[in-house]
Amino acid sequence: MSETKKQLQYIQEFLSEIIPGNFNGKPFIIDNIGNDEELIQVQEGIKTLLEKLNTTNGSNISLNSIYNGISDILIVLDDKIQIQKTNHIVEEVLLYNESELLNQSIGKLIRKSDFDMVRDCIRNTYTQKKLIEIDLNLIAKNNRQVPVSWSFSPLFNAKGESNGILLVAKNISAQIDAKNQLQDKNDELNLFVYKASHDLKSPVSSMQSLMGLINESSTMEEMKEYCKLISECTSRLDIIISDLLVLGRITYGELEFKKVDIKDLIDSILKSIEFADGVKDIDFNISIDDKARSIITEKGLLQTVLFNLIDNAVKYRENKKERSFINIHTDIHGEGILFKIEDNGIGIADAQQGNVFKMFYRATSVSKGSGLGLYIVKTSIAKLRGTISFESETGKGTTFKIYIPSNLIG
Repeated sequence: MSETKKQLQYIQEFLSEIIPGNFNGKPFIIDNIGNDEELIQVQEGIKTLLEKLNTTNGSNISLNSIYNGISDILIVLDDKIQIQKTNHIVEEVLLYNESELLNQSIGKLIRKSDFDMVRDCIRNTYTQKKLIEIDLNLIAKNNRQVPVSWSFSPLFNAKGESNGILLVAKNISAQIDAKNQLQDKNDELNLFVYKASHDLKSPVSSMQSLMGLINESSTMEEMKEYCKLISECTSRLDIIISDLLVLGRITYGELEFKKVDIKDLIDSILKSIEFADGVKDIDFNISIDDKARSIITEKGLLQTVLFNLIDNAVKYRENKKERSFINIHTDIHGEGILFKIEDNGIGIADAQQGNVFKMFYRATSVSKGSGLGLYIVKTSIAKLRGTISFESETGKGTTFKIYIPSNLIG
């Protein structure tokens, strides 16, 4: 093989290496070039090309590092609004890998109703050559909608001409969830203020009216009757104020987790209601699993939960039944304890069951409570990171199941 052919073969092999992007190999040097002006020009031309390619490659590596180091969704579109590149966040959030989206219209990732708006934003980005921002939902591969704050910015070539669009989408799901939770809290607070004011005012107004009647009474019997009614009003007022104080402690009080003996706690609750109306007519059956005799939790909150549920079971017993019962059972469940409180009382009607945990809701016309009992129960359980569920049938009774995780210290 002649020297010229060897040199041409070397040039061909070298070029075949740099085409895939291998710019950082050995330097390009043609041996025995002599005074061949054409080969000298080829060598100088390829050296210049290599310098530019190496610079470009370094820039691409740097850009790719930045591109994949950003925690937001990044999508590059061409002038036909087809997807040309995505970063790894797209796959994490939207579950599409880059090959699934390559050369696909951006319409694949948005709702049909948003397409015209997105197209107009892209058009305006091209014409105005400035960043444009909008909020919309992206559609993941599993059809889940992901709310994002989306910015469109033009991309330019070396001549300063627009040749694409960079889309940067920030996942704002957490912010929207926080906003919705705040709105729920505000709505709940407004309801609380309204209902608390109403429920506190009602017995006070009744007492004022009764005091007027006492002043006009002509007999001692009438005065005694009115005083009895005032006593009932004060009792109702005491219940409401007590529940409001408990709710305040639950919401704003400091939590202190420690070991709680469950049997002792239940015994203390039963002792506190032993003289309540109807308690002597109820059979209490307590079953505590040997492995579920104690729990590390906030004693005050757990006591509030169990007291309210047991107290409700007493209040709403079925008087027509020959014998009422309340079964209290504990068992180990996962990393906590499952409490089951079952009664054969009046039960909760199907139509009422979806509302029983709402603030100031009374599920029955015979209720004399504040309407905060089960709301307090649910709020306390949420504070303990537990769960509550129930089954009930009118005339047959109700069973509550409460799961409280243990070992929450720290």
